[in-house]
Amino acid sequence: MSCITFVTDQSPGEPDILQGVQLQPLLIRPLGSSQVLLRVLPSGPWTHDALVETGRGIEQMLATEIEQGVDAYLGSRWVGSTEV
Repeated sequence: MSCITFVTDQSPGEPDILQGVQLQPLLIRPLGSSQVLLRVLPSGPWTHDALVETGRGIEQMLATEIEQGVDAYLGSRWVGSTEV
């Protein structure tokens, strides 16, 4: 089973890619498409752990789509994919 890998964990010296988009909706799109399969509104600012936990639920809800490949965005910022 494929999974969504979020690239939002931050190591020392790396930029915080969540900065400025923590309150944006999480959008799940098929690879190479602008179609939105799922939109998840945050209950508070997104964190890496919250995205990973939400991603696990999405993987169960959209199993077929996940197998075909998806990208994850917060607003317009890419934050993860099944292809990472």
